[in-house]
Amino acid sequence: MPFRLHTPPALALGVFDREELQVLINCAAAAQGPARPYFDRRRTSLSSPKLSERPPLDLTCKMGSISADRPPYLTLTISQALSLEPPPAPEPRQHASVNAMLDARAEHMPHQLAVGFTSLRDKDWHCESLTYAQVRALAIKTAHNLQASLPPRRANSKSPNGTPLVAVLAPSGLDLFAHIVALWRLGYGVLCIAPGSPAEAVANLLRLTETTVVLAHALQLAPARAAIDTLEDERAHVVEMLRTSTNNIEKEDESSWEPPTGEDVLVTMHTSGSSGLPKPIYQLNRFWTASMLTAPGRELCAFTTTPLFHGGMSDLLRSIQAGSTIFFHPTADPGALSTTAICRAIGACPQRPAYFLSVPYILDMMFTDAAGEGAEALVGMQLVSTGGAPLPQQLGDQMVAAGIRLVSRLGSSECGFLMSSWRDFASDSEWNSLRIPDALGQKMLRFEPQDPSASGGLHELIVNAEWPTKLVANREDGGYATSDLYAPHDSLPNAWRYDSRSDDTLVLVSGKKATAPVGETRLKAVSFVSEAIVFGANRAILGALVFVTPQAAGEGAFDDAAQIALLRQLQPVLAQINAASPPHAQLALEMVKLLPPSEAASIPRASKGSLQRGRAYVRFAALIDQVYADFEEGRSLRVPPAGQTVGGKEALEGEELVAWLVDTVERINGTRLAPDADVFVAGVDSIQSARIRAAVHQNVELGGKVLGRNAVYEHPTLVLLAQHISDVRNGNDGDAHTRQSRELGLMHQLVAKYSRPKPASPQQEEGGVGTLFILTGVTGGLGAQLLDRVLSRCSGEDHVVCLVRASSDATARDRVLASLDSRFLSKARGAVETDRVECLAADLSRRDCGLGKGLGWHSARVVTIHAAWSVNFVAGLSSFEADNIAGVAHLLDLHDSLPCAAAADSAFVFCSSVASILANRSEDVGLEEKASRAAGDAVAMGYARSKWVAEQIIARHMGTGGQYAAVRIGQLCSDTAHGVWNQSEAWPILIQISQAVGCFPALNERLDWIPTDVAAQTVLDIALSTSDKVYNVAQPTTAAQHDAAGWNELYKWLAEDLHLELVQPLAWLEAVRRSDCDSRGLLALWERNFARSPDADAPRFVCDKALALSSALRAWGQHGVDAPLIHKTVQHWRSIGFLK
Repeated sequence: MPFRLHTPPALALGVFDREELQVLINCAAAAQGPARPYFDRRRTSLSSPKLSERPPLDLTCKMGSISADRPPYLTLTISQALSLEPPPAPEPRQHASVNAMLDARAEHMPHQLAVGFTSLRDKDWHCESLTYAQVRALAIKTAHNLQASLPPRRANSKSPNGTPLVAVLAPSGLDLFAHIVALWRLGYGVLCIAPGSPAEAVANLLRLTETTVVLAHALQLAPARAAIDTLEDERAHVVEMLRTSTNNIEKEDESSWEPPTGEDVLVTMHTSGSSGLPKPIYQLNRFWTASMLTAPGRELCAFTTTPLFHGGMSDLLRSIQAGSTIFFHPTADPGALSTTAICRAIGACPQRPAYFLSVPYILDMMFTDAAGEGAEALVGMQLVSTGGAPLPQQLGDQMVAAGIRLVSRLGSSECGFLMSSWRDFASDSEWNSLRIPDALGQKMLRFEPQDPSASGGLHELIVNAEWPTKLVANREDGGYATSDLYAPHDSLPNAWRYDSRSDDTLVLVSGKKATAPVGETRLKAVSFVSEAIVFGANRAILGALVFVTPQAAGEGAFDDAAQIALLRQLQPVLAQINAASPPHAQLALEMVKLLPPSEAASIPRASKGSLQRGRAYVRFAALIDQVYADFEEGRSLRVPPAGQTVGGKEALEGEELVAWLVDTVERINGTRLAPDADVFVAGVDSIQSARIRAAVHQNVELGGKVLGRNAVYEHPTLVLLAQHISDVRNGNDGDAHTRQSRELGLMHQLVAKYSRPKPASPQQEEGGVGTLFILTGVTGGLGAQLLDRVLSRCSGEDHVVCLVRASSDATARDRVLASLDSRFLSKARGAVETDRVECLAADLSRRDCGLGKGLGWHSARVVTIHAAWSVNFVAGLSSFEADNIAGVAHLLDLHDSLPCAAAADSAFVFCSSVASILANRSEDVGLEEKASRAAGDAVAMGYARSKWVAEQIIARHMGTGGQYAAVRIGQLCSDTAHGVWNQSEAWPILIQISQAVGCFPALNERLDWIPTDVAAQTVLDIALSTSDKVYNVAQPTTAAQHDAAGWNELYKWLAEDLHLELVQPLAWLEAVRRSDCDSRGLLALWERNFARSPDADAPRFVCDKALALSSALRAWGQHGVDAPLIHKTVQHWRSIGFLK
């Protein structure tokens, strides 16, 4: 059904009798406190005695502080606003028009600050503010000066009530504001056009609304004229905006302008233009003229980063309704989009803002700013509002945990304010659960289940016909189906969490929308494209998966060269798509991922053959994550200019680097810039800045470093950017906090990159017998003990495979035998020598694990235990990616590809480390056996963080069929039989160095160590169980278990053999520094760990699940490290020369 204009009466009394409505109104009213009007005498030049003698409205006891049950005016839904207590005389409940409302504000609260606009001048931030009297005077003055430039008013057949329209095209700021209020005075409706809209889109809006005048800012004259040329209407023309000055604004007569009515158009917004043809949305005066002077919190002022030509218009009008104050920040201006700029602008406001209104990407930038001033500013606000796009759940949770009063507000141009998550912040952290707390709203909004037969599930929000500010309808009953899908909260009544869209609209993280089929249709028109899927929901930019036809792929390899040739053919097509799309809906070549014909078969389709979009995004989620990661880090395929070949990265410096940047920006932006020109003044937007950053990563040698996400924003000239690139390459890339934040982000990127959907398992073969054990890490201490334990319980039908990093199978076998020899595991050695164990050369960094095909393993089930990991406590996280993190994903793929993996008792067990959660330890609560959700839980070193990443990859397989477990293992020590402890680990090295320097550090440590043979038996016990879980295998610390020995006891046992003196940790560190001992790079780690408070409690572990499955662990819990074990260990180290 096509959309139609729907204009219900303001109070929608048709569904309530008067007594019922009065009850609702009375229930919403509450006791209110005294007003605190603000008057800045330095900023007003109004001196009319008539105005200054008028008393302000008596709002005593009509307003007061905000609270959980008294939400501020900015969070009130339309239904809540209707239920406010009536305002005191002479304020009417409903003004005749917005002009009339502004007149009332100017007359009864002339000195109340109304609006302010921050701006950067001479390197300092300023705020130009206007009182309500000044707003009225400015509107009339500008109207007088503007009137002669506009054609005579004539009825517009396309707009409601025939209101004539004038389009405005300008940056958000004082100039735009002055012309908007002036046009209202002259009786025009305002058509707001977002700067940056394509000429075709602007012309379409002018045509649809029958608008012939574009009032354009000096910076927007060229785009406005281009739109007029596209329109090809002789009546259409461009008028340049006047320069606005607030100096000496005096009260002026309004002349004989015809006052607008409530039915006249106030403002016309437009849809995002994601379809290429944005559509107008008319908002009438009467939708914005209800008085809200009795709303709570109107004495506090707001600060918004949303532009006046978009969401900021709604906040401005709501503020005027409440007689409050709002400040606008020009985020699109050069130098304005940074945490520092926003904080300085807040400080420049004449009255301290208490409400911060913004969008997710700005909140993300501010909260994660390394200096901390953004988070500090947000914590100080009474309200931090997010809207326009989904804020990532984890980010919102972190903000709330930091004490930020985060509130989601849901509104739309079609319906006004609908819901918010205002709540009791002390007891309710559900910032993302939108509420309908009032009975009136619950009657006028409804949620239709997508699957009526299922409980819970997704529901579409429907706005009923009675909703007072609903502007359009797409239902026969006059209702409006929003296409927004929500899930009901598990326990909160009338609370809903946004999930997705029911149509093909992609909502980017900026809040802007793009329609996927626009690019898909044009891409599929290319001869070698069989299918295209555009993605980008909750992301900064769009991307596309493009499936190539068999004819185009040919019989050769679908390698980089073949793909680059096809991408080169796509360049003109992308140019056409982008020319007809707004900037946020454009496709960068680097974000197009070509896929071979074989992948097309996995595209989810409905029975009629159409794309099932939601399922497709789930099916290709890991691939999509990889596309973004490759783009961010410069791994996307590079398409060189014609005539050039693909080469390596260049180590560019100085003028050479600047020249390369000039060429690169010209290729991306179409403009050749001077090296010292501001790239954003020249029109480089956020998407283009991301492409510039990606181009640097692709082409410039950075020594393995990565530019920050905001590198181009923070260094806005090419000279500055070139210097920053050189600094990053040379290691001057920020302080420790910045690097840590970057590494935490990398952890999540790696999880996304290597978490692939589990493939459909091959059908289980009939006749398979026994268990196939696949083991890794058998050349290490834990792995060797695992092999020994597995062999001790194997039957003749079982098969054991050891995957070993080696150049050949023979070398792999030799390495396993050497490992078993060094640990005195003679029975296991005999099994390997008699070929009961298959030792294979493997490379887990390869997708096929380096094994090729045709392995010929036929068993009833498979148990894979992955114990291989690089033991390096100095390397950063990225050093663990290729061999370790990728290896987990590849080994999972191998496991899942085996037919016997379909057996219910097959299992994949990953040997993790308690270091993956140690940073989250508490004095009172033991570390539990459950999956971590926060990257910051891992100890701040690459080894621990890589283990955390691997755990997340494993966790995503849990519950998908088969059994998957992550076993966090505590500090391993020597085995109980022979005292063998890997001498390359940190504690053995510390003991060796202590013998060399003659002293031993007095640490606050507990010997909660686990012998390798005990840990191996426990891991095997878990692997042979049948449940998806996370386990802790450490010295148990529950009340029923034996307390572990302390560090002083270890010193006594060692001193008996090694003659050591006990000293303070710092003295020990100093002795190590003075010595010639090789600390194996561990000195920095010890310095960091020993700096911890000496009174800090050692970590405590909950091991209940592991204890329930393993008698070996239960027995060790009653025993613990003792003198005989330490003596046995020292004797072994002496026998091999590790100790003297």
